[in-house]
Amino acid sequence: MNSSTEAGDLITRTLTASADDAPHGDTLLADVHHRLRRRRRVRAAGTGVLACTAVAATITGVGVVRDGPVPAAAPSASLPAADPVLESAAKGWHWESYDTVQVQVPDSWVDSGYTHLWSCGPAFASREARARTPLVGRPFPAIVPAIGCPAVPSPDRRAPHLWFGDRDRKPGVTRYDHGWIEEVRIVGGVTLSVFGTDHALLERILDSARPTGGTDVFGCPTSPPAVLAKGRRPAGPGLTEVGEVSSVQLCGYTPSTSYGPGELLAGGVLAGNEARQLAEALRGAPAGSGPDNEYLCKMAALRDELVITVRGSTGEQPVVVRYQGCANGIDDGRTMRQVTGAALLPVLRKLYTQQASPMILEGQPR
Repeated sequence: MNSSTEAGDLITRTLTASADDAPHGDTLLADVHHRLRRRRRVRAAGTGVLACTAVAATITGVGVVRDGPVPAAAPSASLPAADPVLESAAKGWHWESYDTVQVQVPDSWVDSGYTHLWSCGPAFASREARARTPLVGRPFPAIVPAIGCPAVPSPDRRAPHLWFGDRDRKPGVTRYDHGWIEEVRIVGGVTLSVFGTDHALLERILDSARPTGGTDVFGCPTSPPAVLAKGRRPAGPGLTEVGEVSSVQLCGYTPSTSYGPGELLAGGVLAGNEARQLAEALRGAPAGSGPDNEYLCKMAALRDELVITVRGSTGEQPVVVRYQGCANGIDDGRTMRQVTGAALLPVLRKLYTQQASPMILEGQPR
């Protein structure tokens, strides 16, 4: 680049060209193929940089005050056990898990994806962020320009949040204008970053964090189970033989690839009517496989896989759901079924984001 003007022109042209092919409207981030939460990202540095194969890069803030490191919090006290969650959260709060850490957040904090572009302005922010809804974000792995963004948006565009897994963040406290503060800790080997104006609330969130110890509070193993290995199928009686459904365990994973071993993206549990409705949708999906998407076949490193365990009065049945590749389907070890919106969306919206909009459901009933 010969000048900052040329750099700016290139950025503008690139973003304009990308926008022509990008999803539109309020579901921008969700519509970028729903690939909302893997931390395997190629990082780039520098303001105004555009990467041809660009993936999210984290830009460090300038002109802020950074205090000394904040020590990791001690594990929170145990709470009374409750079925089907292994440990209850405090009243009005709920658990979120990612990789090898779990943490409690207020019920008003909603799941979303994140990328460093959240601070570039409303065009790049999720609908929840634009509405200033408090967020819980897992890393956003989709292809995005590596553009230098400000450390935070302007005050009227900021949203309180908890970010998981941003390894570019360093432990400590950063103060911004208008009373906003970010605190970063590493718990269970995972970086946690909280941002907001209620300092006591942020401390409480971080103080609740602790390592998963191999299994999160929803019963999800932190490493992908063997049933996700190539050629493996679930064992059990089949979805039609579990009796009256009481709960459904939801576990999302990145698959193991040449980039590294797979990891837990999120865990969750459905109970009561929600569990029964999901089980019916899984059982009622048409026999067969698919739908598949040729584009997703080329994006193995950006996939996630689901292990759903349906528990009933006469037994339980693990189910593997694949929806981000070219061998998609619902597999209970007895019958292969096609992925439907009724069977997939309740899971994605519980684990990840209410704006989930996977490519394979385009044109299907939601």
